[in-house]
Amino acid sequence: MTAPNSGYDVEKIKKSALIATIVGFICGGAIPGVLGLLGYLKADQEPATAKKFTKWAWIAFIIMWILAIIFIVIYVVFIVSMVSSGEMSTY
Repeated sequence: MTAPNSGYDVEKIKKSALIATIVGFICGGAIPGVLGLLGYLKADQEPATAKKFTKWAWIAFIIMWILAIIFIVIYVVFIVSMVSSGEMSTY
């Protein structure tokens, strides 16, 4: 029977998962933070699963930022269109 972490650098996985957890909670929201935390907690017993959780934490982080940027752009376009339509009207 082989060790559950054979072939994996557990310390590297834990470091990456910890960074994903901290960055996720601070800048990305709860979903990437929780996925990173799950990756950190699974690193000792199931390193392959921990890598997957960490990878998905980063993917969720990127998706959250892309959605935030899209919503900000839509908001700015909406505000600009409202202001410009208000200037065109005459009383």
